[in-house]
Amino acid sequence: MKNIDLKANKRFTTVLAMILATCVVIGLLSSTAIKLASATMLLKNSKLKEIPIIGEFLDDVVDQPAQPTPSPAPSTPSNSGSSNTPATTKPTEAPTTQAPATTKPAETEKEETKAPETQAPETQAPETQAPETEAGLTVAEKQAILKNYKDVIGRAKLKNAQPSFTKATYRSIDQGLITGWFFGDAIDRNADYFVSEADAKASPLVVPAKTVSDALCIENKNSACLLNANDAELVDKAIKNATKETLADGTVKIVIVLNDEVNPKPVVAGKAPQSFTSTMFPVLTGEQVRIAMDVNGVEKVDLTYTNCTVELIYKPATGEIVSLKQTTNYVADATDGYIKGTLTAGTITEVSEYYNFVY
Repeated sequence: MKNIDLKANKRFTTVLAMILATCVVIGLLSSTAIKLASATMLLKNSKLKEIPIIGEFLDDVVDQPAQPTPSPAPSTPSNSGSSNTPATTKPTEAPTTQAPATTKPAETEKEETKAPETQAPETQAPETQAPETEAGLTVAEKQAILKNYKDVIGRAKLKNAQPSFTKATYRSIDQGLITGWFFGDAIDRNADYFVSEADAKASPLVVPAKTVSDALCIENKNSACLLNANDAELVDKAIKNATKETLADGTVKIVIVLNDEVNPKPVVAGKAPQSFTSTMFPVLTGEQVRIAMDVNGVEKVDLTYTNCTVELIYKPATGEIVSLKQTTNYVADATDGYIKGTLTAGTITEVSEYYNFVY
């Protein structure tokens, strides 16, 4: 009865064997040892093994997985889990090797931040040089230009080299609307003081040769400049800027600009100068201006001399003056008793031009 059932079910048995074989192959490809072990145990315990064809097929299948090392016996499934742990530990070792690489960039960044610290002293160098080059030249250069200027104009006042020359002096005032209204009458009363350039040059002062005159630069018959060029501290305090250049025609031009000074005192004959502005330019006192203004309520006038400039052009071969120009600027601040405050009367500019020198 058993053989008759086997022959009758031969086709069924073959199909069933193929299905079981396919399942076994899929289990092997999926690398799941637990499924393979479970399927093998199921087949061994099932009655299908009693069928000769299936039994022979299962014997071959069971013998094949015993050869490779990665698939151990299914009786110890815990070992299959331990066989996967090395694979998981390898990727964990990879990041440990990368850890030093991440620390190296951190060290390089520290070094890069240290670099600006070494450059910091370089930025401090200009700070120490700034006072020395504020006017574009050193104190020694200021002294040298001042000596050159004094030598040329001083020679023009020597008795044996006094040239004839022409002098034109003109003045102007720059004032605001309010101060112009407040001090307008005072300006009108001193109209002869504010001479225009055209009027001044129309009737200039002509100084004959060999004449002892205080008309050149300052009111001093023996000197045209009293600023001591050997006093480095005084020169640096007085001179804001000084330049010297050779012009296209071969003559030399010297320009000296003084620093601002409040209420400079005029030079008194026989006494040492008490202000640097008055050693090179004619100056007025605040009291002189207050009296000239003659404005009721004005109790005091302060004068600030600013950017006073002298321009000298001379012949370097002979030391003879070609032309000389003095520009004196002063700001008049009036303290008024009525308004209990100070008003700026304006900025007065006085220009004296010297030309037509004949030696």
